Amino acid sequence: MGSALDHDGPMPTEIVDAHHHLWDLGRFPYPWLAPDAPPRPFGNHDAIKRNYLTVDYLTHFDGLPLVGSVHVQANCGAANPSDETAWLADLSQTSGWPNAVVGDIDLSSEMAADILKAHAQYPLAKGVRAFVAHDRSGRWRLSDRPHMMNDLTFIRNASLLSEMGFSLDLVIVPDQLVEVAQLATAVPDLVIIIDHLATPEPVSLSSWRTGVEAVRGFDNIAMKLSGLWTIDKLWRPENLRSYTHHVLKQLGGDRLMYGSNAPIETLHCSVFDQVSTLASLIAENDPQSIDAVFCKTATRLYRL
Repeated sequence: MGSALDHDGPMPTEIVDAHHHLWDLGRFPYPWLAPDAPPRPFGNHDAIKRNYLTVDYLTHFDGLPLVGSVHVQANCGAANPSDETAWLADLSQTSGWPNAVVGDIDLSSEMAADILKAHAQYPLAKGVRAFVAHDRSGRWRLSDRPHMMNDLTFIRNASLLSEMGFSLDLVIVPDQLVEVAQLATAVPDLVIIIDHLATPEPVSLSSWRTGVEAVRGFDNIAMKLSGLWTIDKLWRPENLRSYTHHVLKQLGGDRLMYGSNAPIETLHCSVFDQVSTLASLIAENDPQSIDAVFCKTATRLYRL
């Protein structure tokens, strides 16, 4: 494992990890982590079909200046999604981590308002995440239908999020960036955070670039530099450069934030390698944005 002390390139002085997971397999079902669960799009995940708790998470940041973390729902399978938030609130009380929680929600459901109120019982809850990815090819079908963000029920519940002071994380594909811009227009006070850079792949680079340009004018839209395995599992700079340079130019560091996506991303790329690679790529274009991407943007948008 690398260390900031033996790395001669640019590194952040503080890190708020804007996207990670924890799980306790004895507490919730986690169907996707069952012993017989098939491989995920990111590959074989047998190595993470075990408890992954605070002590495991912190090990990934050995030698790095981690000062805060945001837990994003982990598809735990609880009957009531707020049960995961309640568990994480207890975990934070005893361990000091995480410092914010993004809970599970189905914003197309008539029951969403009740779930939101249940999440909101816990001060640690700062927002929720909705899976709306639905592409033409069928590779990314995380929602049961296309154009979910245009549904009146979805927009009504998104407006409720805004009224509650919650942010909205979205899992989308590049072609849906235009729909996110439409949602930002419909609910202009809602902070919208696009996970995993909108799930780009090399084959979708052109549509991704166009989509990023479509959301440029919306100050309430931010993106996470996380889950970049869809571009390159090893986070090699020569493969990430065109993405990081474009999104920095279009959005700037104050609308971008780093997320480790641990432990999923660490199956292929260590947290240290993620941080050092990303910091070097940012420094090529805008070294002043390193502190924003690694700490300040997440601190502001998740209200830490």
